[in-house]
Amino acid sequence: MPLGGNRNRWNGASRRNTLVFLALLAVLLLVSCGSDSRLANDFQVTLFDGASFRLSDQIGETTMVLNFWYPTCPPCRAEMPGFQRAWRELKGEDVRFLGLFVPQGLDTEQDARDFVDELALTYDFATDTRAQVAQSYDVLYFPTTVFIDRKGNIFRSEIAVMDEEKLISLVRQMIQG
Repeated sequence: MPLGGNRNRWNGASRRNTLVFLALLAVLLLVSCGSDSRLANDFQVTLFDGASFRLSDQIGETTMVLNFWYPTCPPCRAEMPGFQRAWRELKGEDVRFLGLFVPQGLDTEQDARDFVDELALTYDFATDTRAQVAQSYDVLYFPTTVFIDRKGNIFRSEIAVMDEEKLISLVRQMIQG
């Protein structure tokens, strides 16, 4: 049979199947590569003011900035005034800050509360009593800041001191989507 006899068959069904396969492959690649985010782990804590906080209650309502810290951590102490200024600037925007004190060494919740009062920090704070929240977010170093978008996906994690400008910039990028 001449080579040209199979050619018409290749141009029909086989070409269509190949195009469908390539289109599906492209869609799968776009979906898997389009987002480096993973779903944020839900947790519940009691805020320093006594209110209950559950992350899943925030999903769909606002974006979140979680900051893992402890009072005797020099980099944590250094970034807190910038977080307060950023919070004041971003307060009317679609974001909520939560400082999560993770007990380390001899630090107590009272030490954390005293530090928050000393700096007159006004965003929300809570204690991650058994470091379960920190563990669920793979926090190994302090400070660590985790940005969570409105859909509950981790937008970004930063393991370093965050200055005010970078914090504000990342929050606005996250809000804009």
